[in-house]
Amino acid sequence: MFSRKLGFALGAVMAFLAAVAFIIGRPPHRDPRIYPLVREYAPFKIEKALGGLKILRKDNPDFKEEPDAVNFYPRLQELERQWARTHLKLEEHTLKILDDQGNIRKEIPLKNDSEVQFIHSYYGVK
Repeated sequence: MFSRKLGFALGAVMAFLAAVAFIIGRPPHRDPRIYPLVREYAPFKIEKALGGLKILRKDNPDFKEEPDAVNFYPRLQELERQWARTHLKLEEHTLKILDDQGNIRKEIPLKNDSEVQFIHSYYGVK
């Protein structure tokens, strides 16, 4: 009924599509020193569920998003960028994390230009 070549071709197509989905769905580069420090103050948390990953807010129990696997990390980055517009401030080589009233919660000294570049590229803070 099916030839051996057709089976190999279908297997190759499935492997190719799986590899493409893996490449597209991987998270963007995050600085290993800065991202965890900022993450402590960000209102978003990731929860594992049976159907995949969920994005929840620490301060709003009604907020819940369940993007598909390919769009999960881009959506998380978009939400973190929206939060960063009002809560992160970059002055020379110091990152200031602000609360909702604009008061400084923490100051993080940035050690090198790659950390500054990470803040610009990931969070969109100028």
